Amino acid sequence: MTTIAIKESTRRELIRIAGEIQRRTRERVDFDTVIRFLIEAYEKDKINLNAWQRFLEPIPGADFESLYLELMAERRSDER
Repeated sequence: MTTIAIKESTRRELIRIAGEIQRRTRERVDFDTVIRFLIEAYEKDKINLNAWQRFLEPIPGADFESLYLELMAERRSDER
C-alpha cells in the first residue's frame, strides 16, 4: 500500500464516486477501485464528457456524510 496526498475536495469526489459505484454494483468499493475505474476509463478513451458530468451530479436523496460513514465502516471491516 502507498499513501498519496490529495486535496480534500478530491477526496470528497472519490468518496462520492465510490458511493455511486457501490450503489450500482452492490459491492464494497475502496479508493483503489475508484482510481482503477478512472484509469481504465481514461486508457480506454471511453469517457463521454456529458455522461461523466451526469455521473458526477449529486445522487438525489443521498447524504454525503452517511455515505462517507458507511464507506469508512466497510473499509475498516475489510482491513480486519
